[in-house]
Amino acid sequence: MPALLVIEFYLHRFVLRKRNFQDSVHSPWTIFIFVSGHFATSLGLDMSTVEVTLLEENLEKEELLYTSSHDDMILPSNLNFATSAIVGPILCIFGLVGNALSLSVWSKATMRCSTAIYLSGQAVADLGVLVAFMFSDSIQAWAPEVKYSLAYGVFYSYLAYPFLFTIVVLSIWITVGVTLDRYIMVCWITKAKIICSERHTKLVLVVTSLCATIVNIPNFLFYTPVYSDSEIHSNDSVGRGERVPGIEPRMSYELSEFGSSPGGVFFEFWIHCIIVLLVPWMVVLVLNLLIIRKIVKTNKRMKDKKTASSSEKSRQSENQITRLLLTVTFSFLFFMGFQCIIQCIYMQRPAEAHWPTVVSSFAVGKIGIVFTSSSNFVFYCMTGRKFRKELFIMFGIESRYVQSSSTRRLTKSDSSRSTSTSGI
Repeated sequence: MPALLVIEFYLHRFVLRKRNFQDSVHSPWTIFIFVSGHFATSLGLDMSTVEVTLLEENLEKEELLYTSSHDDMILPSNLNFATSAIVGPILCIFGLVGNALSLSVWSKATMRCSTAIYLSGQAVADLGVLVAFMFSDSIQAWAPEVKYSLAYGVFYSYLAYPFLFTIVVLSIWITVGVTLDRYIMVCWITKAKIICSERHTKLVLVVTSLCATIVNIPNFLFYTPVYSDSEIHSNDSVGRGERVPGIEPRMSYELSEFGSSPGGVFFEFWIHCIIVLLVPWMVVLVLNLLIIRKIVKTNKRMKDKKTASSSEKSRQSENQITRLLLTVTFSFLFFMGFQCIIQCIYMQRPAEAHWPTVVSSFAVGKIGIVFTSSSNFVFYCMTGRKFRKELFIMFGIESRYVQSSSTRRLTKSDSSRSTSTSGI
């Protein structure tokens, strides 16, 4: 009986490992009991009833520990599925349509300027981000068996994963370019025509694309496909991602030697997370604060030199620019900042962090990238009067737009006249 119990302990630990419980910590007293039982059995002695009882109690505690850990990860797992399979794809579909419309509007001849060129490039980069997210993340939630397909392993390792990071970095730095362009237009008015020419803007986009690709070259080496080098993949059905009775499927991609090395960890955290993501975040924040400060100072200085009507138009223009800055750019700062912080914690895995909370936050944080790439069209429509006008013209409803705009202007002028007459 004691010998059988020791064998049962071995089998129990094996079953726990098969259930992804490699991190369980067995107490020293449990190990002492099973070792002493092994020697006692080999010497022909029987374990005492107390020892047997203690061993059974420790086995129950280990199963409870597994159950507790498993239960803690239910919410993060469900949240990750919801963001990858439901929320993410909905945002992606909306963003694909919105970015396509944005690209059509910003590319029109009537919108030609340096800012429009930047925003056209932004729309193209955001389209790439949304497509890459669906093929690298959402598809694994929709069809989990695809992760066991060798073809997908090659696709994910050498195309989907590196392309996603490359296009995200490109989108972020184009946002920096748009902000810098706007800063020059507001703060360096005399030099803006020379610096912010269409030729210079296109050159900046080309250089930014090349730099984003070069910086992300290590990401092409981060994962490697798992080829048919064991009996797990010796069956053709398993290689196609199909389950075979009696054979546990294996992921078709895994971290490469570089990805799991200290050099890979250093690149992912310091180069990618800190320099490539945090630095542009700080640049965008500082430039936008300087732009808002300049606009406020300029309008205060010119307020006394203008008529009441001109001052009102200036104030409306200031409010419109401020709304544009607060919506588009600070939305980017909020979601990208949250995602960057969570990603850093996720990568470092500090001992004091509550891991289920970190995983849940990471699942929400990755949607920040998708939301940022999907929401620009809404912000353009909300804050860009000229953008709305060109969008309506593109859909053939220009007359309605002009009529509604003229009606609003007449209403405002009538209200201002009645106010001035009544003296209120």
